[in-house]
Amino acid sequence: MSEIELKINEIAQGFLTGEQGKLWFNNQKNEEKSEALSSLSKFIAQSHPTNEEVSKAIVMSGLNPNFTPCVLISKFDLSDALYKINLLPDIEIDKSWCLLISLFTISDSRRRRLSCGKGCRHWWHKLKSV
Repeated sequence: MSEIELKINEIAQGFLTGEQGKLWFNNQKNEEKSEALSSLSKFIAQSHPTNEEVSKAIVMSGLNPNFTPCVLISKFDLSDALYKINLLPDIEIDKSWCLLISLFTISDSRRRRLSCGKGCRHWWHKLKSV
């Protein structure tokens, strides 16, 4: 797992606050930001967020629901939305990060609780012991 992937999981699991995660993301170069969004999109796809979780993520992100990433994630099926979000111009990258990290935090929390609550082989779900 790369440093970027580890940071994403640390943020989603609450080892870093949302503000610390935002600061970390803002300190990355644009190329690294794009890599982070790509990794985050893959993680989100694996966590299978529900429509309700998408709505909660928009609220949690603090973004206006009319912002492009929010509209895309609400109106298109998940894989298409994630693909389109990753193609947005750099001016949308910070908003995309806020939305997607919120969505992953919510959907992966559910997955850890329901699917991995009695144990799993995902070492990144055991970051406390890493």
